[in-house]
Amino acid sequence: MNIKILNKLNFLNDKIRYHNLKYHTHDNPEITDIEFDELCKQYDDIILSNPKYRFLERKSIGGEVSNQFKKHQHQKPMGSLVNAFSFEDISDFIDRTYKFLSLKQEFLLEFICEPKIDGLSISLLYLNGRLLNAVTRGDGNVGEIVTENIKTIKDIPHKLKGSFPKFIEIRGEIFMKKSHFEQLNKLQIKNNSKIFANSRNAAAGSIRQKDVKILKKRKLNFYAFSIGEYTEDFKFETQCDLLKRFKEMGLITNKENYLAHNISEIKEFYSKILSKRYNLDYEIDGLVYKVNNKILQERLGNLSRAPRWAVAHKLPAEIVETTLINIETQIGRTGALTPVGKLEPVNVGGVLVSNVSLHNEDEIFRKDIRIGDTIKLQRAGDVIPQVIGVVKERRVKSSIVYSGPKYCPSCNSITFKPDREAVRRCLSGIKCPAQTIEKLKHFVSKNAFNIEGLGEKLIEMLYNEGIIKDFADIFTIYKYRDRLNNTVGFGKISVSNLLNSIESKKKITFDKLIYSLGIRLVGENSSKLLALHYNNFENFRHEMIKAQDKKSNSFHELVSIDQIGESIAEDLILYFNTNTNLIIFEKLLNHINIVNVQPTSAISPYTNKVIVLTGTLKTMSREEAKQTLQKLGAKVGNSVSKKTDFLIIGDQPGSKAKKAKELNIPIISEEEWFGTIQKFNN
Repeated sequence: MNIKILNKLNFLNDKIRYHNLKYHTHDNPEITDIEFDELCKQYDDIILSNPKYRFLERKSIGGEVSNQFKKHQHQKPMGSLVNAFSFEDISDFIDRTYKFLSLKQEFLLEFICEPKIDGLSISLLYLNGRLLNAVTRGDGNVGEIVTENIKTIKDIPHKLKGSFPKFIEIRGEIFMKKSHFEQLNKLQIKNNSKIFANSRNAAAGSIRQKDVKILKKRKLNFYAFSIGEYTEDFKFETQCDLLKRFKEMGLITNKENYLAHNISEIKEFYSKILSKRYNLDYEIDGLVYKVNNKILQERLGNLSRAPRWAVAHKLPAEIVETTLINIETQIGRTGALTPVGKLEPVNVGGVLVSNVSLHNEDEIFRKDIRIGDTIKLQRAGDVIPQVIGVVKERRVKSSIVYSGPKYCPSCNSITFKPDREAVRRCLSGIKCPAQTIEKLKHFVSKNAFNIEGLGEKLIEMLYNEGIIKDFADIFTIYKYRDRLNNTVGFGKISVSNLLNSIESKKKITFDKLIYSLGIRLVGENSSKLLALHYNNFENFRHEMIKAQDKKSNSFHELVSIDQIGESIAEDLILYFNTNTNLIIFEKLLNHINIVNVQPTSAISPYTNKVIVLTGTLKTMSREEAKQTLQKLGAKVGNSVSKKTDFLIIGDQPGSKAKKAKELNIPIISEEEWFGTIQKFNN
């Protein structure tokens, strides 16, 4: 970095900061607005003439409230970490490190071990010791500038202490202590405000508060643990040295950090943290092990999105106990009756849980779950909470044995449970209000018609008001504009936005139309396969009518489509040959335009391969990953089977990973996969 340019920027920044303070805080400006603007222009022109210094872009400072957060390109990406789930994985990481560096086993590698705090990653940019900018991780390449909000956190110094470099980018984690999180939620309940699900969401939501006055009332903390860009006048030899320098400059680091020399000492650290996990005043979702030596870190370098010199060791699922207060019934769009446990609210895996699916009555009987029981609840990462058992020694005499409802709670029709099926169903279809409402919610959902502004509560309200009863009615809501304008909670702008959103969604692709109908067993992947096979909707509908005859060519053609079995075929045939469905569908066709799906011409390592995804992805959403794979010619499956070609694994995978190992199906890490598609796209 050019020290002269940095000095000039630092000089101008100090002057801008001084005059900003005089103007905004003391109401006593010393220069005119034109002179102040000229100072800002000089600073901005230097950045404009030297693009590599864009990471020092000025954050305009005004009053207490910020209207928006500017985007910021990280000079050095804020990557993720490769995940490990066992000590076998950690041993593999150590072996790979030795092999990559061509080191003999006699060489003593050191590893700095740190708790992996479940918070919000932040990058702090200091110029000549002064905090210039604070930027969120974002997608790793582009984050949001939240400087003014960050200044409310007492752990983050506005001015570094002692000896510091001309420029340094300090990275770490912002988090909310468990005790402060509990206090915040109590206050939210008292004020009838939103309750935060976990401390990470509370921290992230607080940092993005537009009103700094609200943020000041929330207690956030910060630990420094890594570094981004810095000038050559900053020296350190190891990660331990770096943490020591951080402390000397006035930053806080985690006191639980530990230096290990082998796998045995790493195991000791793991056991120690695991034993005190629930006594720590912050949430952790794993441990991080880093090669201590800086030169070795540089030699090891990075994968596409993660360093080779570090690994994240995931912790086992957290298990808690709570009381099952009641069992209620939820009715799905296909008529399935799902028992839902109402719980004494409990925090598990960083999330406040008050409801849990009990799946079906067979599962309830198998686990002998009764109303009033103390149950064991488990949740790992983003996995849905599940009941793993009952604490029978604490069962009360008043506990109640569950019995599946003989009549539908919504329409009072008789329910039916086939002998060979676990699910009880209401068979009244669209005559059942609960099923119709769920079908409507599915119809407008993101992966179907994707009608923004038409959320679940609004669907329920419009149905109960008699404004919408079927799919086609959604496209005639405009007739009720005046009525909606006078509805409590609605404004003219909201109504106008909703109607515009509906109008813009009248065109839909053939595959999304099939998916939007909510036909039992027909998911996104099946819908895509059907659309590609039958080319256009009229042909598809005609073939479904002929396929009623199981001896016909139409039926055999349908069941011969890859991943379309007899069960899916029967549900499709039933739907398109049921008179009530056809009446509703004909009404819908008067309002929409169906676009045919074009087959992909992509040739990639994933073309015609069956790919399954599991775990939480960091580089993109699950939906974006599916679309990316489909663009590359892949078939995305929902479950692992012998037909699966690859399993792509993210954070905290579930049973799919175990099954893939049993079937010897190749497992690809998210980092490997992302690196492959980047190379292919380039």
